Amino acid sequence: MRQLFDLQETRSKLDEAMELVEHDRFVLGGLRDGMLKVIADSNAPAGRRNKRTRELAPLARRALFERQALTVSSVLEPDEIDQRADWEMGWPALLYAPVGMPKVRPVGLLIVGTRKSYWYEEEAVNYVSALAITLTPCVLALTGPLARLRPDERQAAHLIGEGLSILEIANGLQMDRRQAERVVSRVLSKLSLRSPRDVPQLLPDTPLTSGGLIL
Repeated sequence: MRQLFDLQETRSKLDEAMELVEHDRFVLGGLRDGMLKVIADSNAPAGRRNKRTRELAPLARRALFERQALTVSSVLEPDEIDQRADWEMGWPALLYAPVGMPKVRPVGLLIVGTRKSYWYEEEAVNYVSALAITLTPCVLALTGPLARLRPDERQAAHLIGEGLSILEIANGLQMDRRQAERVVSRVLSKLSLRSPRDVPQLLPDTPLTSGGLIL
């Protein structure tokens, strides 16, 4: 069955993965109505659910439009860096990596930055880009259409996606057939779908791996 994602576990694994990249802050978010719905912010305590939605900076929009990683570096002395400025506007080194499968419209963005003068070399860019791809299922599950569902409805959606019958779904959810039918009906309504056959297209696939990291 497709994996249900846990925010705290995802954040913990992302923290570990980012230890290999020079940074003072990273933000992972999903795209919603032209904004970035924050999933994880390294400046926020681990395990804390982010409810913040932020506007996309011009460079973020460019990376999403071009569907490829984008870096920006400037040579600044420490005393020239305005610590009060927004980090995307004032920090000398930033890396934007679209979250999504190659050649497909991105579903989110991974932003990495450091306060010191630094140049993100190709190896780091490729690593963060690969990491962003592995985060695609997670971002879809946490900020995509499935985020509208309650826990039992999300479980039902994944069972529907596996092609199970209503009796099998009822058994999986430990409820009777009529209850399962009502849950399935709510799932289709909330996802604006006409048929259970349309559900799999909205479900994240089994997580990919990158450098031994499984998300």
